[in-house]
Amino acid sequence: MRRLLTALALLVAAPASAQLAVGGQIGDPTGLSLKLGRGQGAVIVAVGWDLDESVSAEGHYLLSSRRLQGSRTASLFYGPGVFVRTGGRTDDLGVSLGIGLEALLTPEIELYGLVSPRLQLVEETDVEVGAGLGLRLRL
Repeated sequence: MRRLLTALALLVAAPASAQLAVGGQIGDPTGLSLKLGRGQGAVIVAVGWDLDESVSAEGHYLLSSRRLQGSRTASLFYGPGVFVRTGGRTDDLGVSLGIGLEALLTPEIELYGLVSPRLQLVEETDVEVGAGLGLRLRL
């Protein structure tokens, strides 16, 4: 958990020249959403909580972000990532693949949807799917 908080602090303390978007999402996890950068090479992170008192986080590095044909504001993106869940019944850790669609509602507001197939590696081996829908404000 301490490493997760350190990583989030580094993202928030990124240089002012970096493009940062902050918002929230519903899904798995439900909570805060951060995006550092734009397009290919961006990093997206979601940190949330659940009713069983667990805290979870998921982060992805975008390998590709491509505009949809015929659209000026909508893009398809994907990239590898990791997820962690602590508290609740067990502590889980694994890898994931984030696949999503984002659209600019205005130059400052992003709407996005993300599906994330996950391979849990710690505590037990399992496969699950996470998903989120959210809004972010570009700073």
